[in-house]
Amino acid sequence: MKILCIDDAPDILEVLELSFKLKWPDVKVIKAGDGPAGLAAFKKEIPDLLVVDLGMPGMDGYEVIRQIRLTSKVPIIILSVRDEEKDIAKGLQMGADDYIVKPFGHLQLFARVDSVLRRAAAPQSPE
Repeated sequence: MKILCIDDAPDILEVLELSFKLKWPDVKVIKAGDGPAGLAAFKKEIPDLLVVDLGMPGMDGYEVIRQIRLTSKVPIIILSVRDEEKDIAKGLQMGADDYIVKPFGHLQLFARVDSVLRRAAAPQSPE
């Protein structure tokens, strides 16, 4: 499994990488410090899951999600300090599959990752 983490805070990226590797030792964690680097890594690596911060310089997480949703249905979890209902609603409306507010607990993070990956793997019902 490959997880792309896009966040401008190096300490958050480090915590995410260590957490994911403890939970899933074979996971490949790709880290990007801003939106443009995240989009480039997404195109190069084709990850199974994205964890995206909203507040980044240059290109915010909303724009990253918007651009990725033009071509992909990859599961996306927003991880942000923004805890207002309008921010959460906007993130989900832009195409995120889940939203976690910082600070976050590792058990919650793992449960939400499992949940979005489970939904992504489920067969789609005919429309």
